Amino acid sequence: MQNEVKLWKNTISCLETELSKATIGAFFADTELLSLEEGKAKILCSNGISADYLRNRYKTKIQDTLTTLTGKDYTVSFEVKKVTLPQDQDLGPIFKSSQNDGLVVSYNFDSLVVGFSNRLAVSVAKAVVEQPGSLHNPLFVHSGVGLGKTHLMHAVGNAIKERNPKAKVLYSPAESFGNALIKAIQNRRPTSSFRKKYRMVDVLLIDDIQFFAGRQSTQEEFFNTFNELHLANKQIVLASDRHPSEIKKLEQRLVSRFSGGMVADMQEPDLDMKIEILRRKAREKGATLKDEVLLQVAEQITGNIRQLEGVLNQILAISASQNLDPTEELVAGVIKNTPCPQKFISTEDIVQSVCDHFGIDLEIMSSKKRSQNIVLTRQVTAYLLRNLSQMSFKDIGEVLGGRDHTTVIHGVEKIEKNLKESPLLKNQINHLRVDILGKTS
Repeated sequence: MQNEVKLWKNTISCLETELSKATIGAFFADTELLSLEEGKAKILCSNGISADYLRNRYKTKIQDTLTTLTGKDYTVSFEVKKVTLPQDQDLGPIFKSSQNDGLVVSYNFDSLVVGFSNRLAVSVAKAVVEQPGSLHNPLFVHSGVGLGKTHLMHAVGNAIKERNPKAKVLYSPAESFGNALIKAIQNRRPTSSFRKKYRMVDVLLIDDIQFFAGRQSTQEEFFNTFNELHLANKQIVLASDRHPSEIKKLEQRLVSRFSGGMVADMQEPDLDMKIEILRRKAREKGATLKDEVLLQVAEQITGNIRQLEGVLNQILAISASQNLDPTEELVAGVIKNTPCPQKFISTEDIVQSVCDHFGIDLEIMSSKKRSQNIVLTRQVTAYLLRNLSQMSFKDIGEVLGGRDHTTVIHGVEKIEKNLKESPLLKNQINHLRVDILGKTS
């Protein structure tokens, strides 16, 4: 069993090359390699949500990684840990948290490497912790993908709770805010419970604010939420992949409010910061790397911090599995086989581009309306989400207003069939591809 534990730890380390910290923390943190025999690998998951998610989205990646580390082919299956809970016990969030605040405890200021590229943002964030609600309110942090803005948001929330355990803190991705609102409206439930969740707090942290672009009802609801909290001197922290003034189809009144506090950006780390990140991450995993190795990785890996950490994890995993020291030769081999970072294609860019092309409002596209043009817009969106971002059918259904995955599958298959018969549709899809990919260049 000890070998399985070590192999699974190394497998997860390799997967961190491509997956975000949030995905690893949410769906891999409580998993274990239950058995490995006769070409079959059984993965034990803490709950059905994690098991389904890993099965649908990462089964092939897990199988490929096991093959890389062991030299053998395995078929992966997933099982759910059997746990008997008292009737009044809540299953709680996927991330470990004492309350439903959405915070990841390990994302704190101590684990955040500070350098020239993020010093201003970190300094302002710490000032917010000292005087929440009265200084730099709102705090708006923006950066490219994988540069630490989500880590910083969690660090703010955790630090405020550490100073004041009674403080009500809530971290939520903007997409969760929007989806919860849509579901409340579609199911004709009163929005009082929804509003209580987001307004009865001392600190509200909303990530990926760019998701609100083009969503009129969601923007209206968040505008009122923002105003109520701000007037009550409650702290608001927001994050996005771009400056508020650069978020297309975001109402001007929201741009004005988002820019009314402190706006701080985070850039790619310089060489010294990269080396410190690598040294600290290696230390956390109980490894010590020579300065020459650290420098080699830092100089040759460009892109975001997530890519840097992913390469480090792969080096340590291969080194451990083969009982080799992380030499410069080993590092060179890993870097040589490391794919160049792909351009990030956001869900928002895809959805917005399709809606703009067909002249359909985002919220109408996500509604229950079924006119021919709206259905076509919905199906093309599903097709491009599947092909450009490799989203699961279930996740696409959520983006399209909570639709069943079988409906999404039908829509994607219909577009695939019609592409063979309709030159017009083929031209439209090609035009959209160029438009979407152009936004990531």
